[in-house]
Amino acid sequence: MNLATLAGEPGARRVSPLLFLLVVLSFFLVFTGVSCNAAASKSAIGSIDAGGGVSAAQAAQVDACIDSLNGVNIITYSGWQIAFGKDPAVGSVPAPCNQDNPSVANTSSANIGPQLLAFLALISVGLGLLFSIAGVLGLIAARSRAFVTAVFAAGAGALLILDQLHVHDVLVSKISSSEGSSVPGLDPASLFSINPGIGLWVALAILALAVVYNLAALIVRRAPVAAAGPEPEPAHAQPPPLSQPP
Repeated sequence: MNLATLAGEPGARRVSPLLFLLVVLSFFLVFTGVSCNAAASKSAIGSIDAGGGVSAAQAAQVDACIDSLNGVNIITYSGWQIAFGKDPAVGSVPAPCNQDNPSVANTSSANIGPQLLAFLALISVGLGLLFSIAGVLGLIAARSRAFVTAVFAAGAGALLILDQLHVHDVLVSKISSSEGSSVPGLDPASLFSINPGIGLWVALAILALAVVYNLAALIVRRAPVAAAGPEPEPAHAQPPPLSQPP
């Protein structure tokens, strides 16, 4: 097994369908999460508590809850939920924030609707999967398969990055316009952090691998095998000249 087999067309043709299938599965993972901005939240609540007659015990309980929420996604959006506009999921609430009678969270208000960029990224992944399978079946020429597969993988990755930026802006706008945003001088969006999820990073890493693998298939060519020809006849020693008769 040589470099041309591993990084060239044979390897890319076999591996590409698996890579695209893994990207499709990664859409079930978290693509975007909303977490608490602990520093901004404690500062905002501290300024409100200062004039509200909050006891030290209550303030300590609130601080413990905020500290436990630091870096924890309160609401998560999978790739499928973003692409098709499904309700997000609610993360587990840390113990310091648990109440005696917790209410059932309604996430319909956090629904941001179907996002076109994520949907187009999923379509691009699906087309890349179809073309890579066609390459395995020998329905597409090797160089065409590698080029088209790399284009779909790169396009899907670019669309996912643009979608993440757009979803960030959508969530910031939604939080800012939510109920309770009428507190003077306080933007509710500053109390939260919007961050990419593990599913997005996994999808981008796999798509980058697919691009590199298929571009390598265009560059690394299998070394031509020399045609076998007839073996040269072994050289024989010339016979000594016949002696002339006397």
